Amino acid sequence: MKAIISCFNITLAVSLTCCLFSCSSGGDKSGVKTKPVTSADKTALTGATIKNDIDLEATGIKIKEVYLLDANRELLAENVTGVGEKIYVVIKTDTGWAKENGKSFIGASERISTKSGNVIVDAEDIFKDYEASGISAVDAGVISLSAVITQADTGVENFVVQFRIWDKKGKGEVKGKYKFRIRK
Repeated sequence: MKAIISCFNITLAVSLTCCLFSCSSGGDKSGVKTKPVTSADKTALTGATIKNDIDLEATGIKIKEVYLLDANRELLAENVTGVGEKIYVVIKTDTGWAKENGKSFIGASERISTKSGNVIVDAEDIFKDYEASGISAVDAGVISLSAVITQADTGVENFVVQFRIWDKKGKGEVKGKYKFRIRK
């Protein structure tokens, strides 16, 4: 089985995501599973909106919204994609990443495995190229990670993506996972 993981230059991913959000602010598509987090939860996720059955933990950072997009950057109604089509997880934050001279220094990892646990991609630090320069603190407010399955063996159609985003100069961290399947 072959799979690749890809991510855009963070600045490009952020601009495209922001553009999409402003264009699609008319509301959710019907069928999208949304889990609003209430104040009774008393966590860093209080007030966050988490869609697409994404399991999420956050410490030292305030999450605003997390959701999945399809290859056309449309909100996914179901966690389904095709072979060769990207699936994006978008993490919007309100506050939390440390700032130095208007820059934030974050790391991100992503692991993709089959439903049975066979790891097919393990990217340890997707943003390591920004380790010295950092990224705009404003751009760090919207992180987009993408994954694509380029080929799947017969009978393998369910995948799990685990991701982690952390602050290299502070205490903020977001961990999550979501499941998706390949359209037959």
